[in-house]
Amino acid sequence: MNNENDSSDKSNGDATNNGIADDRHIPPSPPVTVPDDRPLASNYIGDGQSTRSRDQPVILEETDGDPNLNCASGETDAVQHQEPPIRFDMLLEGTGLFLDLDTADTVPTPSIMLGTYDEPTNWLDYNPDLNFLPYIMPSNPSAHMAYDKQMERPTVAPPHITASRNPPSSDQMMDQGAVTELYSRSHTPAIDQDAVELKHYHPVSIEMDAPLVFPDMSQLGTQDIDEEDLAHVDELPQEAVERVIGYATDMQRKPSFPPFIELRIPPGPVLNAWMQLYFEFFHPVFPILHKPSFTSKKRHWLLMFAVAAVGAQFSNIPDARRCSRAMHELVRRQSAAMCERENYMSRELWMLQTIVLNRVGLMYDGDRRSLEVAEITQALPITLARRKGFFNNLLPMQKFSQLQLPLTHKWQIWVLDEERRRLGFSVWLLDAAFASNFELSRLVRVSELQIPLPQPDDRWAAANAQSWAGFSNVLEYNGSHGVFTIDQVVTNNCWKSAWTKTNTIGKQVILQRLTDIICSTDAPTDTDSAVEVLNDLLNMIESEQTAQAVDELKSVTTHQLMALTGLMFHNTPTSKILPIVVKSIYGKFKDEEWTQAAQLWRESGRQARLACYFAARVIHVTRSSHCPHFGAPVSLLSAVFILWIYSKLAQRCPDGLLLLSSGPVVVLGPKARRDMSDTSWVENGWSQIKMPGVGNLCNVQGRRKFLDEAILSMRSLKGWGISATYSQLLTRLRASEPSS
Repeated sequence: MNNENDSSDKSNGDATNNGIADDRHIPPSPPVTVPDDRPLASNYIGDGQSTRSRDQPVILEETDGDPNLNCASGETDAVQHQEPPIRFDMLLEGTGLFLDLDTADTVPTPSIMLGTYDEPTNWLDYNPDLNFLPYIMPSNPSAHMAYDKQMERPTVAPPHITASRNPPSSDQMMDQGAVTELYSRSHTPAIDQDAVELKHYHPVSIEMDAPLVFPDMSQLGTQDIDEEDLAHVDELPQEAVERVIGYATDMQRKPSFPPFIELRIPPGPVLNAWMQLYFEFFHPVFPILHKPSFTSKKRHWLLMFAVAAVGAQFSNIPDARRCSRAMHELVRRQSAAMCERENYMSRELWMLQTIVLNRVGLMYDGDRRSLEVAEITQALPITLARRKGFFNNLLPMQKFSQLQLPLTHKWQIWVLDEERRRLGFSVWLLDAAFASNFELSRLVRVSELQIPLPQPDDRWAAANAQSWAGFSNVLEYNGSHGVFTIDQVVTNNCWKSAWTKTNTIGKQVILQRLTDIICSTDAPTDTDSAVEVLNDLLNMIESEQTAQAVDELKSVTTHQLMALTGLMFHNTPTSKILPIVVKSIYGKFKDEEWTQAAQLWRESGRQARLACYFAARVIHVTRSSHCPHFGAPVSLLSAVFILWIYSKLAQRCPDGLLLLSSGPVVVLGPKARRDMSDTSWVENGWSQIKMPGVGNLCNVQGRRKFLDEAILSMRSLKGWGISATYSQLLTRLRASEPSS
């Protein structure tokens, strides 16, 4: 065992010296659970599984408790499970962070951080060749325990672990060992594992774990086979057997995925440049990675490659976007293969970060096949996040404030826990994007988000422990200044208070939740109140824009677009926008359907005019800021469609949609409603709508010019290949307009 440890340590050192975190030497993180508010016990309490190092034995000692262990021999003994001391570096295992941490001092801390035209996307070209590997869903990681060895062990029921008789009081300061209990399974009831599953699953190498050996069945006697041939249906034809053999043989000779026609990985300097573009453009609007610790020694190589793939979306290098698509496909294959061969990798924080970032690229790079692959595997990051407890608050602020650790160690724990929270919310935001942008069903209930909203980005950007400690409410718990879960924000109606205490990820969660409420028919709270809050937040965002730094301005623009888009959809009379447009392009939207739509908009009145106002604001903000968020092209496309539909309806059926003489001429887009000199049009209507550079929107000439401007705006967006695809759709819409 000592030789194995020495060899492992040496290998790990070599990997670190090479400048990258080698996945073969990054240990897996332990399973997680949700802690409750009970006092922390001094001893380990669990169901027979611990967070010990994989090379450390379990220590069982006899106690005076009631017998509760059924051994193979039939005797019963009571046992107590004592957690052996664990090195502090195990606190950070499975993350790839802080690999250069000095771990000379041994402290008992735990391992943590653990179609048709009606189809909304049918107009995109697609490739039906979908290739993906299902990810494994095991429980407790242990790469040193082979399945075949486990099968040879005598069957012994798992020990029942007893709790300490004298746990400390709730107000007692936590020592280092208490962190072990915090991340253990002590808060879950003991269960009979043999009644649930045959034995625990410990993922190891695929050669040892997966059923890769077919037993020889060719020597079976005819009588044995005839006894089970009950002749219910026609006999299996030999041709089917031969097809199975042929395909299996072909798979044996070829790789699981179709090989790349040209596998030419970009040179290191190019990948590095694209990685920098990621932090220039995308990181300010989606900060799920800890930038101060993002170095080659502390991050997995596959995560860095995925970061470069996203950064390539913003590159001006020729063919960068094509290369980005190939990189996203390679990341998808490599992550699937790594989880297939070493199941514990699917539990790692860096792996889920890789999958989430790659998922953004697959969804918004403009390739139909990539989008379909992302749609098919929509549940993948959600399943991994649930398994690792990324939706659960594993380290409440009150317990964190009780940790008796050096400042540097405490900062590192905070960074890792904050990274987990941000990753959990990013999974929820992408799930919401699937529903709002691609009309798929949502898979994550908002009630699952038991994690508090992320902390402000200035704390997150602190380069060291001393800088981090300078921020208020970091080291001390204060109930009146605590953080909120999104459910608490909704229940307590404390949107504005939560807004000031969180970062851009948290603000996007707040805006998305408000949008869900105002656009839902079964909202859990008052819709009118949510609309008022969203309008207030929008006013707050727009009034603070002039005093923002460059990176902050990128995130603020994202917040502004999300708020405008939510209010636009809330006020739009037509729920299904894209089918109307696509059917109109192909001449399938009939006159009676136009009449019905006009009646719907006419009855909406005030709401329809507000929908046009918010749509014009979305277009103006997108044109003037070039927001790098992946949702910007979708918001722009929806806004263009809404104004185009209104223009068509106002021309075909002006009664009730336009005031022919008495109403004002309204210019929409540049000014917020509060800055307009005349807002009577909101209640009373308008006689004409104009937009800067377009003129009158409600005639053929204005509509054609409006679409020309929209195409240019869509093409000018910085990043995300889906904008090029949307510009093609707008070009088709422009071509469907009459010439005069």
